[in-house]
Amino acid sequence: MRSFLNYLLPDDEYKRTRILYFLAESAVILAVGLLIFTGLNSYWFEIGELNLTFTLFLIYIFIIFYVYLRYIFSGIEFTSVYNKKQYKRERQLRVKTAFASGVVFFLVNFFLKGIPTNLEEWLDIVGPSVLFIVFFILFDFISLKRSFKKNKELTDD
Repeated sequence: MRSFLNYLLPDDEYKRTRILYFLAESAVILAVGLLIFTGLNSYWFEIGELNLTFTLFLIYIFIIFYVYLRYIFSGIEFTSVYNKKQYKRERQLRVKTAFASGVVFFLVNFFLKGIPTNLEEWLDIVGPSVLFIVFFILFDFISLKRSFKKNKELTDD
């Protein structure tokens, strides 16, 4: 099938199918949620005018986070981790990748905001970078652990 999604999805057919399911799930949840919200807004609540840009941004963010979290918790990211040695090696690589990405995030943030002059400005640069590293490691470890368990179950059969 020819689609622009072919360029965005992985080559692995199983991963591709699962991600398409996750996208479809997010679309259905979003459609039902918007239908309920529209009904509540029209008949029971007078919320007033919502900022259309903000609402569209929230829809976009919901789809991204839903698909990403489902992908992480599904355990399909690391298909080549079958034993403890591979698991430990991948875990070390994930930590190094997280710190390298955090440094890049810090540098971009540093150059965009300029040289800080006080502690608060330093915290505005360092804080998001540290949070980025923590969440990067956390999500990778969850995904790695679930993939390892899933791969181990598949090889035990």
